[in-house]
Amino acid sequence: MESSVQIVDRPSKAFFLALGLLPLLWACGDDGTGPPVEVELPETGFEQRSGVEFTTHEEELAFLGDVDAASDRIRITEVGTSVLGRPIHLARLAYPQPATDGQIAAGPAILVLGTQHGNEPAGREAALQFLRDLAFAEAAGLPDAMSTATVLVIPTANPDGRFANTRGNAELVDINRDHLALATPEARAIAQVIRDFRPDIVVDAHERPGATTPDLQLLWPRNLNVFAPVQDLSRTLVQDHLFVVLPVGGLSVELYGPGPGPPGDENESILRNAVGLRHALGLLVESSGQQDPLRRVAVHQETMNSVLDFFADRSGEIVAAVTDAPGAKEAAGRDRTAPFYLFGADDNAPTPDQLLDPPPCAYMLSAEQVTALQPQISLFELRTEPDGSDVLLPMDQPMMTVIPLLADGRARGPQVSGVARVSAIECGVP
Repeated sequence: MESSVQIVDRPSKAFFLALGLLPLLWACGDDGTGPPVEVELPETGFEQRSGVEFTTHEEELAFLGDVDAASDRIRITEVGTSVLGRPIHLARLAYPQPATDGQIAAGPAILVLGTQHGNEPAGREAALQFLRDLAFAEAAGLPDAMSTATVLVIPTANPDGRFANTRGNAELVDINRDHLALATPEARAIAQVIRDFRPDIVVDAHERPGATTPDLQLLWPRNLNVFAPVQDLSRTLVQDHLFVVLPVGGLSVELYGPGPGPPGDENESILRNAVGLRHALGLLVESSGQQDPLRRVAVHQETMNSVLDFFADRSGEIVAAVTDAPGAKEAAGRDRTAPFYLFGADDNAPTPDQLLDPPPCAYMLSAEQVTALQPQISLFELRTEPDGSDVLLPMDQPMMTVIPLLADGRARGPQVSGVARVSAIECGVP
């Protein structure tokens, strides 16, 4: 299948792997001038063994170091550590080179995550190849999205789980059910990256370990508290773009989750929904874990490249929706004219007892409850206000999208049980 990243008419990686040859890269200088120079392309352990075994932790560290040292287009740093102290890396990719972190946060960005579940390795292998190909491809062959956006990659979000080949982390916690509680260092590292870089699109690469078909299942954020234009564009990415372009390359694609209900539901602890609540387009990608490993990795990488194409085609709409979302949600929290949904998805309407209508204007918390919420207050950038001996968590702020989910005892997984302020007198309405 054809990739968005072209390496000057050279054969594809799959071609080289099939022949068992060390792939080489033809690359020009970053100004696109001068004769092409053949250079050795850094390889993952998975590539070196033609897909027979996955890349080891040590091989990943060496690979990332080689790519970082050899290309000006990439900057890789450690953004967190796992339970057992293994590093979680973030790669920043841009042409001709990445901007400062502050400048990246102020501009468009796409974030790709591999292997939240350690026994689902294809996304991690694809992410490693994806960042390498973007770092070394000839300038003229780079995807159009890189003319305006930074590509961010966390290749291994769960390094302990990948090392042990377990779904959860070293404490057997499912990271992809921890994006509200933020109890794990791995989920906190992801939340920190989203806070500090404000990506416009987040791609979350998973596998269904026991599945043989289809090649891919895809889904968007279904939570009803997501800003409607962000949710609509996430759905458009899946239904009107990926469902169209991926089959052209010979891939079979379906919607993830039998629906309505789990696993493809509105659960705010799942990254797919959590990123929507944080005002970014979200995409869950699930390959079939019983297929040939080379194919599984290839379909993930093709999907990542296709997301870059979608951003290039719809960047104006995407940036506008992501930019408008915080202010729109802050206004909704202030005006209290729309309900807040404790449950319910875009394919599964909530019952009346599952929504707050009108929603509270704030939650009153004790000092102990505020202490318990410190990870969320910091990483979700929540504003609190003193109120005598207590503290208010007001709804008139951009991240009101998570406040009742955190602080209302009727929610799915509240971290504290605050006192909802609902009456006109409590909310200061004359």
